[in-house]
Amino acid sequence: MTTVDRARAVANNLQRFREVEGLSLSQLAERSGVAKATLYKVERGRTNPTLDTLAAIAESLSITIEQLIALPTEPLVELVRAGEGQDVTDDESRGFIVTSRLLPAGIIEIHDQSFYPGISKTSVSHGQGTREHVMLRSGSIVVGPVGEEVKLEPGDYASYPVDRPHVWRTIGDEPARVWIVHTFPRLLAGALSG
Repeated sequence: MTTVDRARAVANNLQRFREVEGLSLSQLAERSGVAKATLYKVERGRTNPTLDTLAAIAESLSITIEQLIALPTEPLVELVRAGEGQDVTDDESRGFIVTSRLLPAGIIEIHDQSFYPGISKTSVSHGQGTREHVMLRSGSIVVGPVGEEVKLEPGDYASYPVDRPHVWRTIGDEPARVWIVHTFPRLLAGALSG
């Protein structure tokens, strides 16, 4: 288990216990006496907190330090029901990050996304070495790096680098529902989680 893995475990535990208590970072900072900026860094895995900081956080959340630093126990089957996940809805689409996990070679992030009819957007680069893997479930959509776009129909799959601007453009009158898998290389993954 690496230092990064331990920092990520503390970050995940802090976020989970904070959300169970229904506290914002500001409220937790006020309750624990730990600066909001420090809590932000701990929850993003960007710092190794001192024992005093861990103790103050744990006490304010009514948990033990052991619970706060506990390494995750992986279930045999990871189940995410339809409509669950981190909401990433915006003006162009409705969707959820189904999972995001640190892998030996980087991070894989899976989205269940529905792009609304009549939208056309150009996304910015996600960083060097990042790829997007797209499978269209329903509707019709044009995707891909600018100048290299392809049209997808239900059941089609496309994979392309997203270290450059890339396009999402729906075709027709129904939403385009897609599975998107992002793969981030190890160096970029550290920047994202750190």
